[in-house]
Amino acid sequence: MVDSVFENLEYFQDFLENTSKRREDCGKIEELEREIRSVVNEAEDAIELEIYEINKLEKGNAREVLCETLSLLVEKIDDMKRNVMGSSIGTNEVQGYSNPTNEDLQTGYVAKLNPENVVVGLEDDLMRIIRRLKGSMSTREIIPILGMGGIGKTTLAKMAYDDPQIRNRFDVHVWVTISQEYQTRDLLLGVLTCIFNEIKEGTDNELMDMIYNKKLSIFNKIKQGTDNELMDMIYKKLMGRRYLVVMDDIWSNDVWDLMSRTFPDNDNGSRIILTSRLKGVAMHADPDTPPHEVSLLNADDSWKLLHETVFGVGHVCPPELEDIGKKVAQKCQGLPLALLVVAGHLSKLERTQESWKDVAKSVSKVVAKESDKCLGVLAMSYHYLPNHLKPCFLYMGIFPEDSDVNIEKLINLWVCEGFLWEELVGRDFLEDLVSRNLIMVRNRRFNGEWKSCGVHDLVRDIILREAEKEKFLQVTKDPSAKMHHARCYSFHSNIQNDLLESSSIGLTRTMHFFRGLGSKQVPLLVCFKLLRVLSVVQYGFEDFPLVITKLVHLRYLQLRSCDDPHGLLSELYNLQVFIVGSLGYNPPTIHETIWQMKHLRHLKVSHSISLPKNPSNNLQNLEGLSCLRLSSCTFELFSAIPNLKTLKLRGRQNEGQGEKMFEHLNSLACLKRLEQLKIRCKELYLFPIPCMYTLPTSLRSLTLSYTFLPWEDMANIVKLPKLEVLKIKNYGFYGDVWRLNDGEIFNQLKFLLIRTNDLKQWKAGSVNFPMLQRLVLRTCIYLEEIPKDFGEIYTLESIELYHCRRTAANSVNEIQEEQESMGNDCLSVLIDDCR
Repeated sequence: MVDSVFENLEYFQDFLENTSKRREDCGKIEELEREIRSVVNEAEDAIELEIYEINKLEKGNAREVLCETLSLLVEKIDDMKRNVMGSSIGTNEVQGYSNPTNEDLQTGYVAKLNPENVVVGLEDDLMRIIRRLKGSMSTREIIPILGMGGIGKTTLAKMAYDDPQIRNRFDVHVWVTISQEYQTRDLLLGVLTCIFNEIKEGTDNELMDMIYNKKLSIFNKIKQGTDNELMDMIYKKLMGRRYLVVMDDIWSNDVWDLMSRTFPDNDNGSRIILTSRLKGVAMHADPDTPPHEVSLLNADDSWKLLHETVFGVGHVCPPELEDIGKKVAQKCQGLPLALLVVAGHLSKLERTQESWKDVAKSVSKVVAKESDKCLGVLAMSYHYLPNHLKPCFLYMGIFPEDSDVNIEKLINLWVCEGFLWEELVGRDFLEDLVSRNLIMVRNRRFNGEWKSCGVHDLVRDIILREAEKEKFLQVTKDPSAKMHHARCYSFHSNIQNDLLESSSIGLTRTMHFFRGLGSKQVPLLVCFKLLRVLSVVQYGFEDFPLVITKLVHLRYLQLRSCDDPHGLLSELYNLQVFIVGSLGYNPPTIHETIWQMKHLRHLKVSHSISLPKNPSNNLQNLEGLSCLRLSSCTFELFSAIPNLKTLKLRGRQNEGQGEKMFEHLNSLACLKRLEQLKIRCKELYLFPIPCMYTLPTSLRSLTLSYTFLPWEDMANIVKLPKLEVLKIKNYGFYGDVWRLNDGEIFNQLKFLLIRTNDLKQWKAGSVNFPMLQRLVLRTCIYLEEIPKDFGEIYTLESIELYHCRRTAANSVNEIQEEQESMGNDCLSVLIDDCR
């Protein structure tokens, strides 16, 4: 019976993935998708409820109850499958084509262009596009314009399309809007109409007369041809002519492949501009050239656009409204479409401080109320998503407005929710959502890797609207609000006693409390038997809440407590991520039952902990551990967690020194998959003399803080063959001279940070750091100069100095000047507060 259910679920998944690419029958598809989801959710609920109850029954009784439940589910799911297979959605119906009007023929039978001539903030973009249009390249060139919905892609393309120099440069101009709901035949007819309206020489005069005198009759003749015949007609009409084609709002590779081969490469400088929200489409069209990405407006340009739209170009805003207006502009977060909608609303109001302040308090509500089109433009990106990405995207609504969401945490939540199976797949999903301009990368690491992300406020409004419609998520800001039927809940305010009681507990899988959970509400959690994710971000509990140990389906648990995590926590046999913050002064004690939690992937504790000795099992799935006490590092311990990838260690005073500490570091060598290691030993002088010890050769990132290692110990670190990031913070190394000989080479090191130490002289050369890209020095107040040979490191992109000596800053300036004199202007130098 389980195999039957699983087979049907695979069928449903394939069906939904295929129908999500269809552009017709959207309403029917959405309705059918909801019916499928309802049946599947019901099956999931029933099975997991039986699993929850199974410990209360004898084995035979449990099997009998589960079989009875499954038999009913199999029958219901089989009925659903028969309904899907019998539906007409899977058929390839061709919709009829209606005759265009005279007006359509005159205007080129394309979608109406946006009348807004928004030039604010796009001046530099326009110059770059025009430069590429006028470039000397004779072959046909593709110019993709990329950006999120409402950011001004179409406006930018229209400005370039209408520029007088560009109009005179090309023989034929074609504008065709693709959008999601396109018909190939409509596109081909639209292109032909544009061509016929412009070509007026040679053999086309007779055809032009026919078009203008008998438009409908000639168009009826043209439409009798097949798609291939229309494509051939376009190809022949453009052959030998220099043309400019704009393909606006393109969503798929297929339509690009179809249309692009319709346009000949005459080797005469023809150009094709395409606009898209999807990076994949842009890169598919031209994999060799990065697309032109339109950015959100900065604060000054946002205010300028709002000001000019409300008051007109050259008119002055009343002084008493300027500050409020700038706040309104700022809340639009640089999206031109939102600014235009809000500006239109302001234009209808009295120009008083009170009326403008009301708008400043509710910008997103104004946008939603004033223009369904605005939210509709953004919602198109959501509706075009493949089904496997939709829950990942909607999950961004969990977090408070304007949140910088840690990417590692987000992906772990996706895995625990069951949206995907492993973290590596999560990064692929995130890249897909970023490339579709739905999620924005907020912070990056030195090498460009993503650290945190977020969404535009208007995109978040779309998320909340769609999530509520799909009963996926309810966000509660009002303490007195009632909970509706939803799979996920996110509480952004303190909750009242009866709030949890009003919920439909059978559906709930996720609960995030961003303002804490009161002790009176804790007992109610036992009702949420199917909970997978429980996160209590702020405040905490006096005693560890034992009721949580009853929630056997929990996969993600985050809380803070004055008490130690209880030994019964091992009852949560599904738990994958456990994040606990200690509210006490002493580090929490981890119970020996931790070794029974075989699915645990990440354990994060705010204080340094010692894991119980004599492991009873291996935690093969544990990949992240923070923070472990340095003195507890042993071969025996690490042999029980062999697949650890990230590890944070803390050293404490009076934990011993000398050979014992070397043993602790040597024990790390058995962690063959460890990639990131951080060691912090506050006020602990570990190594008075240099010693030899072995670190894992798999390390890619190493951070040392307050370890007071002698610089001679760097001989142990230089041996790490994969090390790319080295951060030496707060006397990680101790001594006034760091000397490297020619044989000490950091072969893969790309980023080096040195902060707060007593280093005076640094003796090294380019040979020691052949791959270094970025060097950062902070509060190195004794260091006299940077090694002069560093200018010869051809990979070096930047040197940054903060709060260092003036002599060190001068040495960096000399390196930069020397490189510029040799024609190398790639080295960036940043110097701040160096005296």
